[in-house]
Amino acid sequence: MTSEHALRQAQRLHLAGEAAAAEAAYRALLDDDAVGVAACHWLGFLLLQQERLADAYALLSRAVASDGSHAEWHFNLGLASARLHRGGEAIAAMRTAIALDPSRYCYWTHLGALLTQAGQEGEAERALRQAVSLDPQCPDAYYLLRDALLPQQRYAEARRSNAQGVLAEPPGKMTPIAVAQACCELGRWDQARAMAESWLAQQPDHPVALHMLAAFGQGDAPASCSNAYVGQAFDAAAAGFDQALARLRYHGPQWVADCLARLAIAPASRTVLDLGCGTGLIGAVLRPYARRLDGVDLSEGMLEHARAKQLFDNLHQADMLDHLRLGPRGYDLISCLDTLPYLGALDPLFDLCAASLNPGGLLLFCTEMLEDDQSDYRLHHSGRYRHHPGYLDRLLAGRWRVLARERLPVRDEAGCPVMGEFVCALRDAAEG
Repeated sequence: MTSEHALRQAQRLHLAGEAAAAEAAYRALLDDDAVGVAACHWLGFLLLQQERLADAYALLSRAVASDGSHAEWHFNLGLASARLHRGGEAIAAMRTAIALDPSRYCYWTHLGALLTQAGQEGEAERALRQAVSLDPQCPDAYYLLRDALLPQQRYAEARRSNAQGVLAEPPGKMTPIAVAQACCELGRWDQARAMAESWLAQQPDHPVALHMLAAFGQGDAPASCSNAYVGQAFDAAAAGFDQALARLRYHGPQWVADCLARLAIAPASRTVLDLGCGTGLIGAVLRPYARRLDGVDLSEGMLEHARAKQLFDNLHQADMLDHLRLGPRGYDLISCLDTLPYLGALDPLFDLCAASLNPGGLLLFCTEMLEDDQSDYRLHHSGRYRHHPGYLDRLLAGRWRVLARERLPVRDEAGCPVMGEFVCALRDAAEG
């Protein structure tokens, strides 16, 4: 058997997943004058696949030192270097691979990712745009480009790049809503509406499809999300809700904790109502301050998770406006975090909260901020409402004294901060 034939046999074992036999075959060829350098590379690559990184790095370095003419060898050395946190060496290896073969999409994406990690976002952007030009139907480069744009705070471009990645995914990989929202981000409103209309043709009167069709610009937006939409959407999201908000870097619980700490409220001193309590993320922050903690939510799925946490004295499945009209009053604190984005018109809520609070009671809430037009509120293609700061000014005038009002990111969308307002307002006794 010739040494070339022996190398091909070792590679066949490698491809067949017979790692131990392939390793032995490669090692037997390391000192061969004809194929020893190639065997050194392929053994290094095999060990890289097994995460035997130090040995892989040594073998791959030895191979490219002996023969630096193979782009793939430099690429694999770059992978080993990156996994060993040798960032500079990894970047250099990827650059060499690209110099030898600039046509390989994956070389450019890996270089772009490494440059982003190294804080060289401008160079990363150039590499990733080259990757996109090589394969505009592959999503990875779009997502990596988003990651390079985010540290530069080029959020509009980052959202567009993320949307392009979503649309480049294989059919069925992303949810129809995510695809339609990506179309909206790219200005393809007709496509988004057509998707919602197709959904409705298959499931007439489906509450989520009806709501998203309005969010995608079909007709006049409703004054608030329907109860059917909120209940169904949150029942579906309940199981992974806490984890999802952690990924989205939801700031509500931390803001409430910081706000109440600054106010120096005594432990177990307040009668508290948590509107839109969900799974109890805010309830966990409120509990130490509450002698009684009530929670209200439309979603039975959310309430099941809240019950399991044993934070609340009372939990009610109800529309929060109905609960405020018909339920108990005399609260010292009402929390309404990440709930107002499901209401457009807020006047009824503020009136009812004022009536439900004792004079001197506190209202804590947040909104997503509407900045690009002068309407009081607008239904965004995310399916959530955004509210203009001037609208909040009018709602808070008169019966409320603002103790804190901060503009902060509420959460992230596609890695981009969604700016909002967090407010703590005191029910003025003079307006009681």
